[in-house]
Amino acid sequence: MATRHNKEIIIYHQEPDYEQPSLLKILDNDKLSYGLYANENEPEKINILPDFSYAGYMGGGVALPNVPVKVTLSPMPGNNKKQIQDAIDAVSNMPVDSNGFKGKVLLKAGIYNIDGALRIKSSGVVIAGEGQGANGTILNATREAKHTLIILGEGANKTLVNEKTESPIISGYVPTGSISFTVKSTSGYKIGDTIIIQKSPNENWITGLNMGQYGWTPELYRIPHERVITAVKGNQLTVNIPVVDPIKLKDGGAFVYKANSNRKTQQSGVENLRLISRYKNDEDEEHGWCGVKLIMAENCWVKKVSVLYFGFSAVIVDKNSAFNTIEDCAMLDPKAKTEGMRKYSFNIQSGSFNLFQRCYARGGRHDYVTGPKVTGPNVFLDCYATKAKSDIGPHHRWATGTLFDNVQGQQIRVINRKSMGSGHGWAGAQTMFWNCTSTSGKGMAVESPPGNINWVVGGEARQLSGTGYQELLGQQVEPRSLYLAQLQSRLGQGALKNITSATQRVDVIYPDLARWAGEK
Repeated sequence: MATRHNKEIIIYHQEPDYEQPSLLKILDNDKLSYGLYANENEPEKINILPDFSYAGYMGGGVALPNVPVKVTLSPMPGNNKKQIQDAIDAVSNMPVDSNGFKGKVLLKAGIYNIDGALRIKSSGVVIAGEGQGANGTILNATREAKHTLIILGEGANKTLVNEKTESPIISGYVPTGSISFTVKSTSGYKIGDTIIIQKSPNENWITGLNMGQYGWTPELYRIPHERVITAVKGNQLTVNIPVVDPIKLKDGGAFVYKANSNRKTQQSGVENLRLISRYKNDEDEEHGWCGVKLIMAENCWVKKVSVLYFGFSAVIVDKNSAFNTIEDCAMLDPKAKTEGMRKYSFNIQSGSFNLFQRCYARGGRHDYVTGPKVTGPNVFLDCYATKAKSDIGPHHRWATGTLFDNVQGQQIRVINRKSMGSGHGWAGAQTMFWNCTSTSGKGMAVESPPGNINWVVGGEARQLSGTGYQELLGQQVEPRSLYLAQLQSRLGQGALKNITSATQRVDVIYPDLARWAGEK
């Protein structure tokens, strides 16, 4: 018998030889070979597992930069908001260096009382401290009202679409994992164009999912998926990142538009800080709500930030933010009522191609979670949650293409939530739980929507419910990490080393996360 590394609960299972699932195989050259699968209630095996490895800073596999310090501050008595914001603004007005950065504001170790929000709007600007532990740099949120302490980015969340370039996709079925499809006309399209693949569901899609009873309408689920054209051949377009939500003419199909991203904040970051919110009691809600929020941020990062006592999130990705990495962060002991819209420790509310890795949560509700209509790939990798009050997984209203890779927590699930929360319905589709561990007696629940799929491959749970795709539960499968295997297959060993710890490349890191617990 063998035990999984877990101090709270011990889950026993037979020790097998590591097995490779049928969805993919590792070849001798570390490349991956993919099998085909059929969606729920469909006979044809024409879909393939999408490549999730494009999630993260600069599209995955790129080390986070070390930006030079331009301003250094020490704590002062009273409210430190102005001195820090003035320093951020001063660096924001500096010219960019040869690497495209303006500079870092370094906060020396100590306690900085801050009444309000700090904002980084400019590209190439970093705010950093000298450690996320109790002896590091502490930003003490003192405002007695719900607020975010650090806001990274600005702007509306709507991508600028050129409606004159509309061209319908005429392929009868574009399977999950596809990178090519046929449109009515490619006139005016070229390699390098950013496009929006705008799904346009009809009543057939709503009826097939049986979601009309929960208020779903075709108009509300016209969900945009951002991609870049890599080839144009006749009326066929090839894009950089695979489709994560299948496109079917019978369900309304999709349109393609040329688009311009209006994300103004790029290559900026938050590092090495300890964020603490003052609070009056365990259910106080008039205090710090979000530690760090990303708004229309692209190729940005949050690393080594511990967030204590905030009511909602340590880090929330919002307003169509893309290609960001959040790593080595912790959400500790949130203070708020334990009910809806509270204690979402690490939350993708809106955005694509984002990576959370090596994160820790204690005392949250939905610790690793997505919001409505979130489009992937998005990834939670090597993350740990303890003392959670609810489940890990997509939370509501059709988040697609999310990978939970070696995530340990209490209950883990992706289900049809039906009328919960005024009509959550299907929480997600094309959701993968890869080598995840549930420590709750409720285990895992994985259901697949008609015409789509959700997977659980490898990992451990006391029980599994739902009719979603299941393979090799009760053991660790190879590759240990799907995201890292896909990254190595696509970009090589160097990309893998750029973003991982030595232990992470060979083994689970739950023991390391449990020992660390956001305290160093």
